[in-house]
Amino acid sequence: MGILTVLFNRQIMKYLGSNALAIYGPIINISTFVQCCAYSVGQAAQPIVSINFGAGKGARIRETLRLSLLATAFFGLFWTAFSLAFPNLYVRIFMTPTQEILDMAPAIIRTYSLSFLLLPFNIFSTYYFQAIMKPRAAFVVSVARGFVISGILILILPAFAGADSLWLAMPVTELLVMICAAAWIGKYTKALP
Repeated sequence: MGILTVLFNRQIMKYLGSNALAIYGPIINISTFVQCCAYSVGQAAQPIVSINFGAGKGARIRETLRLSLLATAFFGLFWTAFSLAFPNLYVRIFMTPTQEILDMAPAIIRTYSLSFLLLPFNIFSTYYFQAIMKPRAAFVVSVARGFVISGILILILPAFAGADSLWLAMPVTELLVMICAAAWIGKYTKALP
């Protein structure tokens, strides 16, 4: 995430300027809250899934997975809806904004916060894969969303689709990772006893 923050900072300054960079600060802080919600679901579910995986109790794993997916859906919907409804609240919490920043912030925050819809699921999936002994899947999801796909999109989107497309890097990343993670969860869960 540190590398992504540096990439975002550089691209924002190159294409959008210091006001956009000021808005990115609150976004990344709120993103940390969203990630913590996802970590809480993963950390709560992982030992339950792991113990039941070792015991060969697929039904218990499926029930834990179902509850975990409901929790990640709740957090994703909550943070996305809150961000769409009150984007300038984030800015006001972390700074004393100028009118120019207040005018710019809603579009930026609303676009970036679309990633919050899928972020909890993607983070949870890494815990799930670890618990069912699929470390390669956990690694691929983690690295793809945390560096590879996101890094590539941060670098190429503004050059090819315009400066404002930079804010779509994380929503697109989360969508692509979710498609892969959901397919693997389905495949691996189906194979459980």
